[in-house]
Amino acid sequence: MSEAISDHCSRLPRVDAPVPGSPRAEGRSGRIQPRSTGRIIRDTLTRAGDTLRGLVVPFLPTHRWMIWIDGVGAWQLCSGRRFSVGAAGPDSAAADISLLANISRRHAVLEFEHDQWRLSAEHPATVSGRKVEQPVGLSRCAEICLADRVKLKFRVPSILSSSAVIDFESSHRPTRSVDGMILMVDHCLLGPRSDHHVPCPFWPDVVVLYDQEGQLRCRAPFPLKVSGRTVSESAALTHGTIVEGEELRFRIEQIR
Repeated sequence: MSEAISDHCSRLPRVDAPVPGSPRAEGRSGRIQPRSTGRIIRDTLTRAGDTLRGLVVPFLPTHRWMIWIDGVGAWQLCSGRRFSVGAAGPDSAAADISLLANISRRHAVLEFEHDQWRLSAEHPATVSGRKVEQPVGLSRCAEICLADRVKLKFRVPSILSSSAVIDFESSHRPTRSVDGMILMVDHCLLGPRSDHHVPCPFWPDVVVLYDQEGQLRCRAPFPLKVSGRTVSESAALTHGTIVEGEELRFRIEQIR
């Protein structure tokens, strides 16, 4: 399994490669002429504040949302710097990554600190086959195994963001029906590229989500309708917000 993950990492696409079937890949011009993804991220960081990463600081409560994306699926988005992993329990005591599995309710912790992802475990765990006895750094692609049975794939798909994605490799699933979980420490990319956190192959370009002092916000290089109101700049997203654009639509629900 570890070799398969390493092979997957080696085949991650270049950031500047065109999306297959897109106007740029086929030499056509579309109605939308987006700026590059890198430029969008830089603009988002600048307009959101002095530094977006500094807006979410350690030890603040983790904020959690569900993202329902038409034609793509459902994803759980967790925003913070420290994320607990454990068995399902009462909502008030549930782990951020809460799994229907025979493990401890506080089995392990994923933490992003000093530009490095680390995993610490209070109960048996391995990272890419190596036993976790003290906090261990995570590469951009790693297999996490809890109690010798629960297998998770940890990956940081984009070089433009430190936010990570958790995929479920074993039959153990989270308490909510989702396709994956996003651990957002700076921003989250929804868009047509395979190296976006949530690939949305039919979207015209990227939509950037970020957390500004506990408020989820979005930004895109094209106009969006946010709950029926057209916006061209950053927009706040609240419980029940519906975001629409050309060939895209998604809904945000806050997990309380």
